[in-house]
Amino acid sequence: MVSRVIKYSGRSLFVQGLFLFAFISLIIRLIYIHVYQEDFIKEKIDSKTLLKSSILAERGKIVDRNNRLLALDVTSYTVIADLKKFNPSEDQLSFLVEFLLIDSKKKEKLMSKQKGHIELSRHVKEKKKFKLEELNIEGLFFKKNLQRTYPQVEVSSHVVGLTDIDRNGIQGAEKALNKILQGQDGGFLGVKSPIGAIEGLRQEPKEGKDLNLTIDVRLQSIAHHELKKAVVESEAESGSIVIIDPKTSEILALNNFPTFNPLDRRYITDLSVLRNRATVDVFEPGSVLKPIAMAAILDSGKTKKDIKIKTSPGWIEYGGYKTNDFRDYGTLNLSDIISYSSNVGMVKLCMEQDSGYLVDIYSGFGIGFIPANILIPAREGFLPEASSLSDRDKVSSCYGYGLSMSAVQIAQAYQVFANDGVLKELSLFKNKNLNSPKPEVRVISIETNKLVNKMLVSAVNSSYGTARNARVEGSLVAGKTGTAEKRITGKVFYTASFSGFVPAHDPKLLAVIVLHGLYGEKHSGGSVAAPIFSKVMTQSLHALESGS
Repeated sequence: MVSRVIKYSGRSLFVQGLFLFAFISLIIRLIYIHVYQEDFIKEKIDSKTLLKSSILAERGKIVDRNNRLLALDVTSYTVIADLKKFNPSEDQLSFLVEFLLIDSKKKEKLMSKQKGHIELSRHVKEKKKFKLEELNIEGLFFKKNLQRTYPQVEVSSHVVGLTDIDRNGIQGAEKALNKILQGQDGGFLGVKSPIGAIEGLRQEPKEGKDLNLTIDVRLQSIAHHELKKAVVESEAESGSIVIIDPKTSEILALNNFPTFNPLDRRYITDLSVLRNRATVDVFEPGSVLKPIAMAAILDSGKTKKDIKIKTSPGWIEYGGYKTNDFRDYGTLNLSDIISYSSNVGMVKLCMEQDSGYLVDIYSGFGIGFIPANILIPAREGFLPEASSLSDRDKVSSCYGYGLSMSAVQIAQAYQVFANDGVLKELSLFKNKNLNSPKPEVRVISIETNKLVNKMLVSAVNSSYGTARNARVEGSLVAGKTGTAEKRITGKVFYTASFSGFVPAHDPKLLAVIVLHGLYGEKHSGGSVAAPIFSKVMTQSLHALESGS
C-alpha cells in the first residue's frame, strides 16, 4: 500500500489563516452587537417596520375679560417636495417659486434631482393649499400643522406677547405662562406595510389650558389708537397707557407705542418695539409723585391742614441746590401747592419730615417693588434707602426726583387714592389659580385720603390747575400732571405724564398716561398727557355704559 503525504504550500496556509481570522472577527462582532448595540439594531429594524408620527396639541387660547379672542391656534400646512418624485414643468416651478416666496438656495436644490425631502414653506393657509393642489404636481405633498394667530394684531401685542415658529412663547403672557398654555403632544405608533399602516396605537394630545386676561379689548383698542395719534403728533419717542379698575385692581388696558404686528415680524428692525415699556421702562415721575408726598406730610401730623406756605420769589436754595417754580405763585395753601404744582412749596413742607418715614410711605404705595402679581416681566424701579438720603435728596423726592417708577407702578400707587387709602395689588389674569395677591393694606388714613382727593379734584377742575385739560364732560375727574426733565449728551428731553381717576367720588376707571422723549415747546404733562386722558376716558366710559 502506497501512502500519500499532502504538502501545503505557504500560500494555502495564508489563505486558510485569513478565512479563520475573518470568521473569528465576525463572531466577535456579532457578540459585540448583541451585547452592546442591541438598542441600535432594534432602532434600525423599527425604522423599517414601524410608523411613528406626532399629533400636535392645541395651545391654549388667550381671551379678554369678555372672552374676546386675543390669541389662538389655527390649522395650516407645511408644503414639502419629495425630490425623487418631484418633476414640475417650467411654468409650474416658476409659479411655485413666486407663490411660496422660495429663495434661490431652495430653488437650486429643487432642480438638483437629489433624493430626500425639502420643506418649501410653513404655515400655508387652506386657501393657498387648494390653489397648490389644483396644479397636480407629482411629489408635492402637505403636512397638517398648527399656527398661532392674533386677531387683535398690534393692539394687544405687548400684553399678550407672541410665540416662535414652533409655538413656544417668547414674549408677554405667551412666555410668562408658556407651560400652562403649551399642552402635551400626542402620537401614533403603527406597523408599516406597502399600503401604509396596518395597525397601531394612538395617544391623544392634551390641549393647553386657556388664559383669561383682565384686559377689556374695547378699552385696549381705544387707548391704542389715541396713544398712537398722540405719539406721532407730539413727535415723542414713545408712550404708554395703563387703565385699571381701581376697586378690583384689575388691569383693563396696557398699551405701548411704538408697537409691533405679531403676525408679520419680517420688517422689525428695531427690537425695542418688542419691549413692554409700561412695565419695564422706569423713570423719575416728577410732579405725579407730589400727591403721594403730600399724603405722607398730612398723615405725619407735623403739618396743619390749614397752613399757608410762602413760595415767593418763585425759587428756593436748600442743601446747596436751587429749586424753581414755573413762576412766583406767592402764598399758597396745601391744595394750591398741588394745583399749581409748586416745587418750592413741596421743598418747604418736606424739610421737616423724617427720611425714614417718607421712604416707608413711598414703599407703602408700592414704590420700589416689582408688581409681581401681574406675572409678566416688570421692574421694581428705584427707591433709595433712607440712610442714603441727604437733606437735599429727601426734599427732591417730594417733587418726584431721585426715585424711579414705571407706568404700571404709578397706576398701582394712585389706586390707593381711588380705594379709600388702601393698597390692593394689581392683577392681569382672571384665572383664580394664577392670582395670589398680598393682603390689602391701609397705607394712609381715610381722612388724609379725602383731603388729597379734594386736592386732585382741584388740580383738574380749578381755573388755575395744571391738569385742566384732563376734564371729562359729565364726570368729575381727580388727577395730577407730571413733567420730568432728562439730559442726554447735552440735550434736554422731557417725560410728560398724567395720572387720575373718574368719577372722582366713585371711581370706575383709573388711567396713567406717559409720553417719553419730548423736546418741543409743548412738553408738559398738562399740555400733552392730560388731553389724552380726557379723550381715552370719554370713549372708555361710553363703551362701558353702552356695552358696545
